[in-house]
Amino acid sequence: MDHPTATVNPSLLQAHFDNAVDGQYVLDPHADVFIKVNPALCELLGFTREQLVEAQRPVSTLSIVHEDDRALVTAQRQGAQGAGDSGVMRFRAVRSDGEVRHLEVRFTLIRHMGRILQVGSARDVSEQVKLEHKLRTESDFNRELTLAAQRAAKDAQRKSLEVLEANTRVGALAEVLRAIPLLTKRLLELEQISDVFKEAALTMVNDAQFSSCTILLRNEFDELEVKYANPFRMTQKLRPDDNPLYQSVLKGVVPLAVDDAGMHVAPIRAGTDVRGLLQVGLPKNLQRFYASHKPIQESIKDLLSTIADFLGVVIQNHENLERIKQQSRQDRLTGLHNRRVFDEQLVVEFRRALRYDRDLSLMILDIDNFKKVNDTWGHLQGDEVLRAVAGLLKVSFRDLDTVCRYGGEEMVVIMPETVGEAARVKAEQIRRKISEIEVPLLDQPGQNIQVTVSMGIACMNKGTSMEDQLIRAADRALYFCKNHGKNQVKLADELDEA
Repeated sequence: MDHPTATVNPSLLQAHFDNAVDGQYVLDPHADVFIKVNPALCELLGFTREQLVEAQRPVSTLSIVHEDDRALVTAQRQGAQGAGDSGVMRFRAVRSDGEVRHLEVRFTLIRHMGRILQVGSARDVSEQVKLEHKLRTESDFNRELTLAAQRAAKDAQRKSLEVLEANTRVGALAEVLRAIPLLTKRLLELEQISDVFKEAALTMVNDAQFSSCTILLRNEFDELEVKYANPFRMTQKLRPDDNPLYQSVLKGVVPLAVDDAGMHVAPIRAGTDVRGLLQVGLPKNLQRFYASHKPIQESIKDLLSTIADFLGVVIQNHENLERIKQQSRQDRLTGLHNRRVFDEQLVVEFRRALRYDRDLSLMILDIDNFKKVNDTWGHLQGDEVLRAVAGLLKVSFRDLDTVCRYGGEEMVVIMPETVGEAARVKAEQIRRKISEIEVPLLDQPGQNIQVTVSMGIACMNKGTSMEDQLIRAADRALYFCKNHGKNQVKLADELDEA
């Protein structure tokens, strides 16, 4: 049997490519043309997909590179010739509107259909380059102060040590900024959202040298639930009303808050909604130093806002993926599980019952005279009948039972730990409740119709060796009901005894 995500992966990979935050591409380095680009890359370069890929004479990739950096890019390509070669490079790109941007590109060479192709991602690091330049300028200035302090008296020497410490902290901050793209790449590769929270919190403390990091998300009760904390904290749920700092950020009063102890709190947004908070603390030995350096304070705030925003994007991506998985396993009309879930779950429950000698029953339900409903009142009315019956089934079974739409007007229920008379009693209850349902007529307000169902039940016994036997036995009992008056329940074992 195919893996349950076998039909999801191709579209998922395409969705990841199309919706990636970074620019994604495939290019032929020898022909110097793009083969495939995503919307983020088009936005980054200011060219349309038609200009980059689909035109009769697509834009040359080297023509986008700033003329002063073309030799660098060419040398990088010449140094990477074989499949498996990879690299990272920074260069300036000239957009279609003439604007120059600094790009950081990570690439790998692969062999595809007999030729070497380059696949990679690109991101805009212009602001990061500006910040690094700013930090280098400040560092040069501080070095001049250090030289002057060495020629001065003892008091000047003490000040020079403080300046040296400042350079160290500035350099450390620059390293953190350069590590952010690697962190975001790792977060995108993680399959479990819980691993995303853990990786982010550990990196902020272990690599970025913050004293603590806590990720809190809102739950259905509007509480803030701790998803991961480094170091570990016992409090797992908090009320936002109990903390004015949290309130101000959650309500958008301030874009980012800092308390007197140096605790920074940034909002985690998924779309337009604030879904939670990223909270980090500064080590005490750095709080005094950072308090006197406004540019570094702003850099830290920008860093935390970037991480929080990226966490929001990852959360939204995981939710969209989960929604796609759920839709692939749900019947759109009735909201019940679909045939695919039934086929998978029947195998699981049958093998479990067979291995541990447990009870198992299969119920197949068919709406009586359903064709007459469609022929008399139309298919939309038939859909209303299906939804009404499905709605009753949803609330009438245990969590361990599996209720599915089998096809057309047939629905099935897999009932573990149930057999014989217990299955019949449950089926009779359902049959009676369905006969009491009044489905409003769409074209005749105030008028209702009622329907009945026939139900066949097959129970696992010592002679059952394959799940298909249960389906055939339940079908046989169902058709006995259909041929003998309908609106009744029949056990397959009773037919065998007769």
